[in-house]
Amino acid sequence: MPVRHRCAPFALLLVVLAGCQSGVDGGQAAAPATTAAPTTAAPVPAAVISTDPPLGSTGVDPVTPLRVLAGHGTLTAVTVTAEDGTPLPGALDPAAGTWTAAADLGYGTTYAVQATATDAAGRTSTASGTVGTVTPRTLTMPTVFPDADTPVVGVGQPVSITFDEDVTDRAAVERRLSVVTTPHVDGSWSWLSDRTVHYRPAAYWPAHTHVVVDADLYGVDVGDGVHGQASKHVEFDVGPKKVGAVDATEHVLRLYVDDQLVQTMPTSLGKPSSPTPSGTYVVMQQSRHYTMDSSTYGVPIDAPGGYRTDVEYASRLSNSGIFVHAAPWSVGQQGYRNVSHGCLNVSTADAGWFYENFGRGDVVEVSNAGPRLAGSDGFGDWNVGWDEWVAGSALHPGV
Repeated sequence: MPVRHRCAPFALLLVVLAGCQSGVDGGQAAAPATTAAPTTAAPVPAAVISTDPPLGSTGVDPVTPLRVLAGHGTLTAVTVTAEDGTPLPGALDPAAGTWTAAADLGYGTTYAVQATATDAAGRTSTASGTVGTVTPRTLTMPTVFPDADTPVVGVGQPVSITFDEDVTDRAAVERRLSVVTTPHVDGSWSWLSDRTVHYRPAAYWPAHTHVVVDADLYGVDVGDGVHGQASKHVEFDVGPKKVGAVDATEHVLRLYVDDQLVQTMPTSLGKPSSPTPSGTYVVMQQSRHYTMDSSTYGVPIDAPGGYRTDVEYASRLSNSGIFVHAAPWSVGQQGYRNVSHGCLNVSTADAGWFYENFGRGDVVEVSNAGPRLAGSDGFGDWNVGWDEWVAGSALHPGV
């Protein structure tokens, strides 16, 4: 007997319903399946080489860091040469995207730049050109004191920078001057003239201070087409506090080390016709033998009051000719009367003691004598009040 499949009609109904839902029923054709369009890879950009300053630049500041840069790639070769063929040293960063010169550029020089870079696809790009630096009208060399020959100075020693050309842009210079001390001591620059600028604290340096001076002046336009010839770095230490004090009415020079009295010396200062200026002096230099000559301050040797005398143990205190020195001829007046031409006369033994125990940067304070020592005379800086001193700065005038 044939087997009857009673579920077949129901299965057929499901097929028919499925056909209706899919759009087969009613004569509608099924929508074709969609296919994604094939993607196209983005093009690899070519490497682009640039420089900072740009190629073709002229009049460039020689301390401008010359850089060669690669965009969309890496640098594979960079050469920079001066006109005489001297290569400019430099180095790539770790990613080989930037080459930076490792030295300052020279004045008035044209540098030839050649560079090669590779992009991600391995293609090579090249660039070449020149960069030219400024040609100054003239150069000025800064001289810094204290220097390498004076590693230790006294508490009164200002920092002095002198130039061999006039500085008309004082602010440009001051921005490139730095003084760092250990321990920290506040101070200020002050211009004494167009060629001289000094730095000091409000009061004497603390004993045993370490001072670091940087005059980063190479490449700086100091005005009127004059540029800095070189930069200078100096370090020095301040020694013990050594101060001499003399009252012109007492005729005694008292010497202190770290505020302790260590020596007294009878002395004779300037006579009434040539009084010793009152004020604070700083020992500038010392000579075992020295010739005193009145013509150095305008009095001829053969004129009334003129002289030319050899002395021993001469410690200069001012440009105007004030010294502590041996004066055996006036020992009878030392401690009693002022008979010198302005110097501090002491005995040969006392002058030798001062010469051996006091030195550059140490201080001598003179009171109740003649008119005040000018701040511009030698290292007469301490004779200028602090507010006036700071007002002499190009960056802080009137503070």
